[in-house]
Amino acid sequence: MDIRLGLTKETESDRPPLRWGFMGAGRVCHDFVQALKYVPEAGVPVAVGCRELQRSVEFGDLHGIPNRYGSYVEVASDPNVEICYVGMLHPFHKDAALAALRGGKHVLVEKPVCCSADDAAEVAAEARARGLLLLEGMWTRFFPAVEHARALVARGAIGDVVAVHSDFGFNSTDVADYPDHLFYRREMGGGGLLYCAPYPVAAALAVLGAGAPTRIAAAGVKDEQTGVDMSAAIALHYAAPRAIGVLTYNLLGETPEETLIAGTRGRIRILGPAHCPTAMELTLKRPGRANVETRRYDYPLPPEPPAVRAAPAPGGDGGVFFYPNSAGFQYEAAAVHRCVRAGLGACPQYPPEESVATMRVLDEVRRQLGVEPV
Repeated sequence: MDIRLGLTKETESDRPPLRWGFMGAGRVCHDFVQALKYVPEAGVPVAVGCRELQRSVEFGDLHGIPNRYGSYVEVASDPNVEICYVGMLHPFHKDAALAALRGGKHVLVEKPVCCSADDAAEVAAEARARGLLLLEGMWTRFFPAVEHARALVARGAIGDVVAVHSDFGFNSTDVADYPDHLFYRREMGGGGLLYCAPYPVAAALAVLGAGAPTRIAAAGVKDEQTGVDMSAAIALHYAAPRAIGVLTYNLLGETPEETLIAGTRGRIRILGPAHCPTAMELTLKRPGRANVETRRYDYPLPPEPPAVRAAPAPGGDGGVFFYPNSAGFQYEAAAVHRCVRAGLGACPQYPPEESVATMRVLDEVRRQLGVEPV
């Protein structure tokens, strides 16, 4: 999108790679470092820090990262670091991002950017004041399938958008012991609202705009023992454009995890897993009711380079990533490189204003569900 809008150009890849510092050494940080190895011209890891120095040492050994620290703040102070990747638990995102910005670093902070809209707005204001790039890690926006879908919508290929349907759900007990896992600990940001809901909400805002919906309605299920939200349906109503968003999320069961964008002259279906998709369908209406033609577009992930295969996921089953399609982090990393080298304060795919708008929707959903804030 940054290239399509003329804000950057492909030749930004000729500029020096960004020097990344990692605040955290967990699973998502591992996967992002692995993805950087697909695009070394865009970025190289130079530092890692977490609360336990030994974890930083092990992470650094696995990925060949020279500087290892026993705190997050030391990464923000490292003069070799240009951009910080904030990848620890949700409640610590705000302080870590602020520390990085105040250390003069650009910031990519994993979703959710913070645990409330007010905190997200504070971090965004800090980045603006310092002229630094801030991006919440809504990596979905950078996948070629999503970039293509947004381009089609922008040029009116499906007419006026009237609805967005999106969902994200999985059975959390497949990977998490109840009730002790972080998914179920409210004080640590547990619950579907922060782990799952950002994806379908952001999917709607990508098409319907970051302006506040005219109305938000939510109904959901809370876990009686832990108090966290396990599932919910969210309805967004927009007066202008005249459209709705129908969104669901849950930690209870598998869903198709697709995003459907319906327009007056057709529809776009981003196929599952829609938060990291490799395929989409465009369906255009022909004369007569139910007369449509569908075309599928596939965007397979590139093959793994040797450096990725040489660093298996620690404690895993021999795979090189923890999460599905994590190689797709490379699209986000490449865009960040282009935007920083072009002097932009944000990636147009997901500017800070949209992060704040997403959090405002989530705050209202939390209020309606009666879930205590973090």
